[in-house]
Amino acid sequence: MTTNFETLFSPYLALRLAAFDNMKLIAAVLTEAGEAYQCVEANLLASAANEQVNRGYFVQWGDCWLYCGLCNSYADPIVLMTKIELEQIDVASVDVVSVPVMSMQQVDFMCIESAHFDHC
Repeated sequence: MTTNFETLFSPYLALRLAAFDNMKLIAAVLTEAGEAYQCVEANLLASAANEQVNRGYFVQWGDCWLYCGLCNSYADPIVLMTKIELEQIDVASVDVVSVPVMSMQQVDFMCIESAHFDHC
């Protein structure tokens, strides 16, 4: 990983997009920067108090993992996961996800569309 998280994603950290849209945004930004990554879907380990299995979208970028949100979420931020948060991912449930790579112009349109929808 030649660039850092804040450098690439600071323009997008205030956004609250659908989890899959966050994953598409991350894929576009990392592709534009020439960075290698992998998009995945995985279960989050349930706590003793919450036995419901939640499935989320993640992007593995070098040794960093970015959390995009729960699969059924429509308004999540992009989060750089800590080592403790990584322990919540059920490694046995990881599935690679094929994500269409958008141009940065398409990312701009997606963000504008989301902002418009949020204020209607």
